Amino acid sequence: MSDRLLLKGSYLWDGIQESILPEGAVLIDDGQIESVGPVSELKHRHHERYIEWTGSTLMPGLIDSHTHLSMDATLENYLDHMYDSLAELTLRAKAMMKVDLFSGVTTCRCLGDREFLDIACRNAVDRGTLTGPDLMVAARGIRAPEGHGFVGYPFKGPVQILRAIRENILADADLVKIYITGTLKGEGDLPSYLTREEIRTAIEESHKNNLRIAAHCVGGEGLNWALEFGLDTLEHAYHISDDQIERLAQSETRLVLTPSPVLNNERINNLPSGLIQGHFDEQPEIRERLVSVIQAGIPFAVGTDGNHGGLAREMEYLVEMGASNYEALRAATYYGAVVSGIENKTGSLEPGKEANVIAVEGNPLEDIHSIKIINAVIKKGQVITDHPA
Repeated sequence: MSDRLLLKGSYLWDGIQESILPEGAVLIDDGQIESVGPVSELKHRHHERYIEWTGSTLMPGLIDSHTHLSMDATLENYLDHMYDSLAELTLRAKAMMKVDLFSGVTTCRCLGDREFLDIACRNAVDRGTLTGPDLMVAARGIRAPEGHGFVGYPFKGPVQILRAIRENILADADLVKIYITGTLKGEGDLPSYLTREEIRTAIEESHKNNLRIAAHCVGGEGLNWALEFGLDTLEHAYHISDDQIERLAQSETRLVLTPSPVLNNERINNLPSGLIQGHFDEQPEIRERLVSVIQAGIPFAVGTDGNHGGLAREMEYLVEMGASNYEALRAATYYGAVVSGIENKTGSLEPGKEANVIAVEGNPLEDIHSIKIINAVIKKGQVITDHPA
């Protein structure tokens, strides 16, 4: 007989409604959500196990929509550590995945790693031989030889980019990642390291193979080209202009925000020394640009960009910049699923979806800081952890 589990919290947020349900419950059967509603209605339904978290909110498992498994932003000179040996990177990825899961993240969208290690990790999680969130992986990131991208590999010209995408597809990547710009604007215009033709080729080849394509792009002419050719997801957008915000709002391109690489002073100080001052110099302008994006009402997902276990802090940044608690929570749950095209499987507590559920202390719709206190993580109906953080 399949395991039927009834979970109950003092509150329940389903990831869809702006309101919260008092004394809500989730009935799980064989790893899937069967019913969601008041415990008074569900407690009479057959179940083998009952778990209650008094004072907690049941809500969807979190989705980190932009990360790199082998990156650890708490390390000194952490970007340089992306050139560590493959063995070191793989061991780090294994450790970081566990950190993510215990912080309430049940799904990660991984935007580039070395030598297909993210594909190996995804497959190991699927087999049940590795502990971690479910993974959507991009395999090798694609950058220009002279361009930005510590996690990317250099390819030059449409022919090489075409080959790189096809090799990633053969390795069974879930999506494609390209690096169009750097992270900082610097002096003068923001350059695009990929040409217009290279960007067009990457987008068209991805779509031809029914894969979504994401771009590290903070603004400039490269962003205009990406929007022109139908980029699926724009990552970061640190120097997006007002005109580009309007174009983005009218397009089908999705947005993923990653506040901490440019707003977290401790993280900035962990960058290679040559990058630190530039990040501090541009921090006020980048914050203003992100505030403008949020004020424009464009839906967005959120990611940590390698700050594993730190998705709650990213959500706090969103609220500090003007997002409502509801918008920040949706960014880390339902809209994260939309960006990855898996909203039919996860991202909300609805019948028929995978039972990815967390119990959060208090009510995060009232106090976003409560998202940091995870009392339980349930992934596909399996209780991963059930204790105060």
